[in-house]
Amino acid sequence: MRKQFALALGLILFTITSVAFAQQPDEGKTPQQHPPRQFAGPPVSGTIASVGVDRFEIKKMDGSSQTVMVDDHTHYRQGQQDIQLEDLKPGDRVFVRGQTNANKEFVAENVRRVTAEEMQRFGNAGERVFGAIVSIDKNQIKVNNPRQGERTIVVNDQTQFIKDGQPSALKDLKVGDRIFAMGSENQGLFLATRVMTGQFRQGGRRDNQQ
Repeated sequence: MRKQFALALGLILFTITSVAFAQQPDEGKTPQQHPPRQFAGPPVSGTIASVGVDRFEIKKMDGSSQTVMVDDHTHYRQGQQDIQLEDLKPGDRVFVRGQTNANKEFVAENVRRVTAEEMQRFGNAGERVFGAIVSIDKNQIKVNNPRQGERTIVVNDQTQFIKDGQPSALKDLKVGDRIFAMGSENQGLFLATRVMTGQFRQGGRRDNQQ
């Protein structure tokens, strides 16, 4: 499943990179001058929390916040269409490529707004949580992984538990176990419909063969 998530991220970021090359100024035209940028870092992604006249703030997968500055050279894209800063709104999911300027501000070069259909097509990354268990408190399981950070998974009587391809229960889980949960986000918590651990991939294949 990590490979699916990485593939989804790679496909979207590849699209952003393609847009960047497609929108470079034509030869012979004098580009507008703008402050030098440096220390190019990895792309950032998350959900927009607020939008201003020259910036927007996103909440990243690990729960931290990132302020993204924009200027006249920032390109915005959704699907195959160009959009504007004014089209962005809180709740939108975005992937951003940019650089840090001399003032240590992250300035966006390319912003891609990702639709719900794209997220589903690129692996349903928003409907899955995985990682190592760091604590279990009643019906809440807290996990951590490098990509999503720390997440809280809520289980209930309808949650299905699978261990090594066989039915199990919440009591069979312990701190340190690596789990994979499927479900949906609800008010900041992830409500799981299925929690798998052990050789869950083999179990998934056996289920499909039945």
